[in-house]
Amino acid sequence: MTAEVHLRIDGGVALVTIDRPATRNAVSLAVIGALDDAVSEVESRPRDVNVFAIRGAGDRVFVSGGDLKELAVLRTAEEAEKMAASMRAVLDRVALLSIPTVALINGDAYGGGGEVAVACDMRVAADDVRIGFTQSRLAILPAWGGVERLTTLVGRARALYLLTTAHVLDARGAFDIGLIDEIVARADFETRSDELLASIAAMPTTPNIATKAIVNSLAPPTSPDTCGAATSAFGQAWASDEHWAAADARRPGSSRIVAGG
Repeated sequence: MTAEVHLRIDGGVALVTIDRPATRNAVSLAVIGALDDAVSEVESRPRDVNVFAIRGAGDRVFVSGGDLKELAVLRTAEEAEKMAASMRAVLDRVALLSIPTVALINGDAYGGGGEVAVACDMRVAADDVRIGFTQSRLAILPAWGGVERLTTLVGRARALYLLTTAHVLDARGAFDIGLIDEIVARADFETRSDELLASIAAMPTTPNIATKAIVNSLAPPTSPDTCGAATSAFGQAWASDEHWAAADARRPGSSRIVAGG
């Protein structure tokens, strides 16, 4: 791993933490690679890991999306499409892990942060967090699998509403539509997160793996048929004048503006 992405494996629990406080835990190219390495490490240790979880460092931000300042070097549609395909592939690997996966939403999740969250099997959130698929504010669209996974979770109409309005939900609103599975009081979040992961890790692994395989067959967690269209559309949108005008308009006063996947 790197100084910005930590993997801890203990007691049957693999916990990945994105730790980039200066960028509100935004996803950079290095983070994409480190997340991929973390998944590979987990896959290589099937006897040691019964549950996989991902969170952001601190208590303010889960993942804020893509690091727009760093990713601004990607100017062509082809470069942007390659980046989107890389992160989508990583999140698809998370979604296809044979063991249960949990997004510990310790803070706000915007844009690509929402896409990271929905790549996991279940989501637990502190009661003061907010989550939104806000990519359209930057004249781009989710391409890390977020459109497909969000639609599966909340249905066609609600997904379109959230994606086309960039509406931000509080924890209760996200819970009410099935986007979040459990809300925890902020003061109890760390304790409850540890309890939940420990309880899953303590369960017999074989039936959990079999159960997830059956669920996946009924509701596939990846959408390979739409991958090309999503990443291509993202690349075209990213390279457009409209996107860069929106990005430039939001840049003053902050070098940490982020974009979704």
